[in-house]
Amino acid sequence: MNEFAVTIIGSGSAVPMHGRHPSAQVVQYGESYFLVDCGEGTQLRFREAGIKPFRIQVILISHLHGDHVFGLPGLLSSYSHLGRTEPLTIYGPTGIQAFLESIIHYTELKIRFPLSIIELETEGLQVIYNTADLEVLTFPLKHRIKCQGYLFRERKETLRFNKQTLTTLSLTPDQIKSAIHGEDIFIQGELIPPETIFLPPLAPLSYAYCSDTAFSIALTTWLKSVKVLYHEATFMNELGELASETGHSTAGEAALIASKAEAECLILGHYSSRYKSLEELLEEARSVFKDTILSIEGRHYKLRELTASIEHEDH
Repeated sequence: MNEFAVTIIGSGSAVPMHGRHPSAQVVQYGESYFLVDCGEGTQLRFREAGIKPFRIQVILISHLHGDHVFGLPGLLSSYSHLGRTEPLTIYGPTGIQAFLESIIHYTELKIRFPLSIIELETEGLQVIYNTADLEVLTFPLKHRIKCQGYLFRERKETLRFNKQTLTTLSLTPDQIKSAIHGEDIFIQGELIPPETIFLPPLAPLSYAYCSDTAFSIALTTWLKSVKVLYHEATFMNELGELASETGHSTAGEAALIASKAEAECLILGHYSSRYKSLEELLEEARSVFKDTILSIEGRHYKLRELTASIEHEDH
């Protein structure tokens, strides 16, 4: 079973404050690591969060506002100085290539590893990256400039072994491998039914990242039945007019999107520096969508455990 997890690197908005930094997070799926947005100071916070920078193979940028992209040139520079040789792919909106090429040119930065920069014209839900087990899609957000979200989605159900049966039957590694491939297993000439070896499979898991966006019910089209949703909650409802003017959402609006999309869990983030405590944002969201939690910097969220705990509480 592949580990599917999210580590929050930065949970703040444009103005950093003590304990909250500009947007960045790392999504892990098995051996694949994706950096989603790269606000100022991202690379400095990797160590604190237990992230090994060279594991990152893909960087996904939502838009070109500084609090989501100013950490990227420094990270590329560090990769070159530290001798990275592994390829790196960066996805982002139109302009990301010119932004990076300008900095590379004027700072005489030498990129010493294979670097691909792919610009996206996101109009609907589209696949941009996939492996045998995972696909990554992008979808449009409603912000002051071109902005896009990202959806990570497993492509198939996850097998689960009955550990008690494995221990009782003392299956060999080869027998376990055969069972995974749907082959018959015999012990002392007796056929072992697959249902005794496996528990009911887990439904495909999904995670969506909505960075800066004004409230838009159209988002639920792309996010329908997503398991875990990260959605910005820059303000509270009392500042709804300001949220709309600046292309942001309130905690209550984020919760409404989660509810309409039939998500299982909502993670809030991108908090305004005006809020010293986040409990009021959490309470506002939970009044609409009870399965809401706060994103906390440095915290590692295992998505399977997160959704399982919610299902357990519901029952």
